[in-house]
Amino acid sequence: MAIAFRIKVVTLCAAVSTAFIGFSLLPAFRPVAGSDATTLVVETTPQDGPAAGAGASKPSAPVDPATARARIYRAAKDKTEDDWRLQNGNDSGCISCHTGYEGGYKTAHIAPDGSALNIGRNITCVYCHGGNGEVMKPAGSEKGQPAYIKAQNEAHPQPTNPKLWKRKDGSANSANPELSYTALLKENLDFVRFVNPGDLRVADITCGECHNKDARLDGQAFIVDKVKTSMMTHGAMLWGAALYNNGAYPYKDTRWGESYNQDGAPQALMSLKPPTPSERKYRGIIPFITPLPRWEVTQPGNILRVFERGGRKQSEVGNPFPEADLAGLPEVKLSPRGFGTVLRTDPVFLGLQKTRLLDPLTSLMGTNDHPGDYRSSGCTACHTPYANDRSPVHSSTRFDYAHTNRGTTKTADPTIPKDEPGHPVRHVLTNAIPTSQCMVCHMHPGTNMLTTYQGFMWWDNETDGRPMYPETPLKRSDEELENIARHNPEGSAQRGKWGDRAFLGEVWTEVNPKAQRTQFADFHGHGWIYRAVFKQDRKGRYLDENDQPVPNVTPEALREAVNYTSEGVEVNKTTVRSGVPVHLKDIHLEKGLHCVDCHFSQDGHGDRLIYGEPRASIEISCQDCHGSIYAYANPKSLTTGFAGGARKKSADDALVTGKFTARNKTDAEAPGGSNSLDGYKTRTVYERDPSKRRARGFRQASVLEIPTAGPYKGKVIQYSMVDPEKFWVVVQTRDSVTPGNEHYSEKSHYAKLLMKGDVWDPAAKPEESKDSQLAHSDQKMTCYACHSAWMTSCFGCHLPMTANRKRPMNHNEGGPETRNWTSYNFQVLRDDVFMLGIDGTATGNRIAPVRSSSAVIVGSQNANRLWLYSQQQTISSEGYSGQAMNTHVPHTVRARETKGCTDCHISKDNDNNAIMAQLLLLGTNYVNFLGRYVYVAEGHHGISAVVATERSEPQAVIGSTLHELAYPKEYKKHKAGGDKLHEHYHHHGHALSLQMRGEYLYVAEGEHGVHIYDIANIDNKDFSERITTAPVSPLGQKFYVKTKYATAIASPTTLGVDPTRQRFPENEEQPISLVYAYLYVSDREEGLVMINAATLLDGDPANNFLKKDYTFNPNGLLNGAENLTVAGDHAYILCDRGLVIVNVANAAAPKVVSIVEGFKKPKGIAVQFRYAFVTDATGMHVVDITLPEKARLVPGATIPLEDAHQIYVARTYAYIAGGKQGLVIVDVERPEQPKIDQIFTAGGVINDAHDVKVGMTNASAFAYVADGKNGLRIVQLTSPETMATNSGFSPRPEPRLIATHPTKGESLAVSKGLDRDRGVDESGHQLVVFGRRGARPFNLEEMRRLYLKPDGTVYKVSNEVPKVPTKGWYAEAQTPPSKSVSWWPLGWLALFAVITPFALRRRR
Repeated sequence: MAIAFRIKVVTLCAAVSTAFIGFSLLPAFRPVAGSDATTLVVETTPQDGPAAGAGASKPSAPVDPATARARIYRAAKDKTEDDWRLQNGNDSGCISCHTGYEGGYKTAHIAPDGSALNIGRNITCVYCHGGNGEVMKPAGSEKGQPAYIKAQNEAHPQPTNPKLWKRKDGSANSANPELSYTALLKENLDFVRFVNPGDLRVADITCGECHNKDARLDGQAFIVDKVKTSMMTHGAMLWGAALYNNGAYPYKDTRWGESYNQDGAPQALMSLKPPTPSERKYRGIIPFITPLPRWEVTQPGNILRVFERGGRKQSEVGNPFPEADLAGLPEVKLSPRGFGTVLRTDPVFLGLQKTRLLDPLTSLMGTNDHPGDYRSSGCTACHTPYANDRSPVHSSTRFDYAHTNRGTTKTADPTIPKDEPGHPVRHVLTNAIPTSQCMVCHMHPGTNMLTTYQGFMWWDNETDGRPMYPETPLKRSDEELENIARHNPEGSAQRGKWGDRAFLGEVWTEVNPKAQRTQFADFHGHGWIYRAVFKQDRKGRYLDENDQPVPNVTPEALREAVNYTSEGVEVNKTTVRSGVPVHLKDIHLEKGLHCVDCHFSQDGHGDRLIYGEPRASIEISCQDCHGSIYAYANPKSLTTGFAGGARKKSADDALVTGKFTARNKTDAEAPGGSNSLDGYKTRTVYERDPSKRRARGFRQASVLEIPTAGPYKGKVIQYSMVDPEKFWVVVQTRDSVTPGNEHYSEKSHYAKLLMKGDVWDPAAKPEESKDSQLAHSDQKMTCYACHSAWMTSCFGCHLPMTANRKRPMNHNEGGPETRNWTSYNFQVLRDDVFMLGIDGTATGNRIAPVRSSSAVIVGSQNANRLWLYSQQQTISSEGYSGQAMNTHVPHTVRARETKGCTDCHISKDNDNNAIMAQLLLLGTNYVNFLGRYVYVAEGHHGISAVVATERSEPQAVIGSTLHELAYPKEYKKHKAGGDKLHEHYHHHGHALSLQMRGEYLYVAEGEHGVHIYDIANIDNKDFSERITTAPVSPLGQKFYVKTKYATAIASPTTLGVDPTRQRFPENEEQPISLVYAYLYVSDREEGLVMINAATLLDGDPANNFLKKDYTFNPNGLLNGAENLTVAGDHAYILCDRGLVIVNVANAAAPKVVSIVEGFKKPKGIAVQFRYAFVTDATGMHVVDITLPEKARLVPGATIPLEDAHQIYVARTYAYIAGGKQGLVIVDVERPEQPKIDQIFTAGGVINDAHDVKVGMTNASAFAYVADGKNGLRIVQLTSPETMATNSGFSPRPEPRLIATHPTKGESLAVSKGLDRDRGVDESGHQLVVFGRRGARPFNLEEMRRLYLKPDGTVYKVSNEVPKVPTKGWYAEAQTPPSKSVSWWPLGWLALFAVITPFALRRRR
């Protein structure tokens, strides 16, 4: 057996060797992948000159042009050696003009030292670019002369659309055109190949010969095929999320994506092999995707009021029907036909086709119109860098990537203009891809992982806004405004200076020296502006790295922080930078790691499988480089990310077949081709020891290596992909928990080895068998749940669609410009929020950070400029609110600025109640959206909708600091008018309490009961009655409910939540609580009244007959009910008895769970996490509602007030309408120790305050005060213009009265704004849609694990590591483990007892 085995091995080795030798003897013209260090090539002659070898690659026999073209464009797998020889034609004509090519060789394949790789020496220009390489430059001619142009046109393939490729002077333009989009798809293949051989339509016959066949470098097989199915090409995650989240498509797994065939037509894509059900569910693999359908045939997913209306045929623009368009009776139909026809379509499908969202993908060129937008398409979109960013941190100091941000070149080729945008830095293909090149595509949204990796996020249009807006309004023509809108989808750019691209390009150099609060980035993809994020405490003070306040924050100090990098090979090298700001770029970037230093071949190219979400396709994980607490990183181990080799190998019915090795080189490479980090031999580095350097000076290295000798013996070394001189020692997680190790950290040991039940021993060692007992196990938590310094949240994105704007479709078949276009306006952008939830199924269902990322507000303006609906929220396909949240990877890892214990658990000082509310997605009432109209209850005088903001973007609150900056003319007019707000819309009635949600306004009207008003047309100037009680007809609905005396009305949420929608198990959504089907009314005589209002959301006007479904007042307990609020399953009702807490989970059988007495005529109530704040005739009181059934009045937690009315709690401040005392602001950071922070009356003018609500617009917070006889007051609470602390989680307010609207009657109440940071309620019921299948907020049990012990008492922590071991609070942890009884001594005794008598007898 052994001999036979040895014979087989020898035979196999011989066969393999023969195959390799035979391959290496192929003719020199055939390109071979790899570098000098690894590729076997027989060169016929040294190629020292530019023209060397040109003749050798010329075809041996003439071939007619048609035949030659057919053979060249033949599929790579079908080509013969003669076909390849034909393609690699003579290029002597090319180099007669293009004399300054890189490295002295006519190739783009350049080594780090500037010399050509062997592959480059063997390829001619025409091999990649095509054309006629034998046409020589006419003797004595120069560029631009007729003879030169004639030869140029003969040599170069000509475009189908010459206009796109010409300069303004009519000359041929070699630069990438601006906004080419699908025009590139209309070009002929010869021209596409000429301008960009890496384009995916031609890459099969250019890049594909080396990179789309068998693997001679690990992970390099089938690269072109992989790219065609990668997320960077099809973008399926955005299409799927946008359509599902906004109700346009019923399934969470996407089926839409972008791809084009060789003819430029949209095509479907399929995974290499159909995934099994388990692979679809657990690995996120999609079987196929198809192009988006034309928007004209789609149907609206959100049935807004305008879609319900009947009426006559829509009149034509400019040709109205006089008998139809009567004053006050306008026709508002979107089209004369039904759903899915003409304009009665889904605006989401329309926006995806036209609006600049995820565009362009790698099938198309970049837009090449702003710094940060310059790139080509296909393979060269990444591998041929452009100059997009002058920051050496983002662009690297090597290879001239940072020489400008205008996309100009540094090539020596004399034919390329050096000052013309749209050219690559050099004619080079490289793996040394800087982060600045990745940012060109990954700029959307501006709150995503790559922006945050660099320590930036979208600018909020307000912070440091003074230099961004003109002092006097710019008088831009319609043509100028239209041009700005084509380049930048954000409406604010038309008003600001940055709409001028020359100004935008110099924000980094001209504005930053003036910026007092932040710094701005040098990249501006889509024309957007990005601001830097700095370390601040919860009150907004800038901190240094030692957590001390920075005494003097200057533009110079901020700029220095942004440019700071920490040198040295030790990743955790300590530095001392006291007294200066800290820029929160990711620590990996600060150390010099670019994106490609973590995301290797598979992550960049794909693996021929289609994934529905980006993270499911990532092969790398933190543990691959840093190891775990149990083991060190092993370069030879398979990658462990969600698409890594280890997971593919272990998955049930995995696609990957065959044996996994560190270097998998089989021709039949399995889908994915995942290798170990040792197997990726794609990094070119300089040998550290000069004596060992070869002539070329460099060698190839693995991603990770562990040297066996030298100063770094036994350490894990990572080499830079971008800088061959740079490498790092990667700190291992195991070392951080090993006492005595140089990298040991007591905090790391405490965090990683803390056991459930608060049990910790500083001497404990990691034991994998006890992993399930760890409090923070890798199996349950992501690394970045703790190791993220900060994250972004985009609370609101205004997407108004206008019918009288024509735009082309940017995707799929393109086509002529048609009507309807949606601008893209982000609203409230915060970096002070941190939230957690459960990750998606394809990414492990672990605890992960959650952000608000797609909180969409929509509007639609018809061709007559009538707003058919305005600033409406959407509802997802299964009924959750469209204010979407997502689990994600923040990419903000820091060495010091990580999360501490009190960021996720209740602190021992009990000062983080608001932090916990935010963390758990319960909301903080701070970033709420009130919008253009503020709804006010005026008692016997009815209701008013008061216009509080400008209509256009930025939607500044009138009279605010942003209003002064962005609307100087309107601001001056407002000030001249005495700060009065005049525009409002009124409806009669008797309003005591009101709540707006979506298109309806719910009003408690005392003895008249409850009325519901249709406010869908509040912004439609064609309506005489914009607030109406009968939107369809009096016979088609009943919008009122009679009660004895309705004192207040509460919607359980301001979010649009529909519990009646159809559900599909494959979407893995949680059920929606039926609590959200009802409105809750407090009635002085009837107690609690519940009204089923779910039919208002289903789009059917025929079933809106509202009635009193249930009343609840057991034995008169709720008599005198004055007010209420609903939090989760519980209604908190204020009545004569005090505070009565009722469980309303089952509306048909509500149950009193607790009664809290001790109040005198209670009036107002607000709930935040563990506490309810109640106002009565004596002031403000605090109630502990940690367990609602055990609610208690907190002793001593009282603020005496003479005339307290309603109360509103926003983060760490309670705002109390104090009647004659004005606006009382109470510090409730420590809820059981409240204290008055300040009392604001604006000089005595606010003196009848009845109600107050808080909301945020852009970067400023506002209080809207119902000031009784004085009307509505608007008070600006915070502003980045006046407050250095504005960006903190809860900065101290600096109130300033900015506007007043005198109402007809007494202003008694203000409607609460849309909850933009509330994703779940206090009972664990999900409210908003999550963007990953299986992702969700914590349920109630999971929430309580963070702050309650098993006995129901509160679990509190501090950020200090205990000095001694902790025994914990679990019962089993407190009882010492029982020792097993050893029976062997008894056995010996028994044996002795048996043997002894025999022994004695024998002795006798």
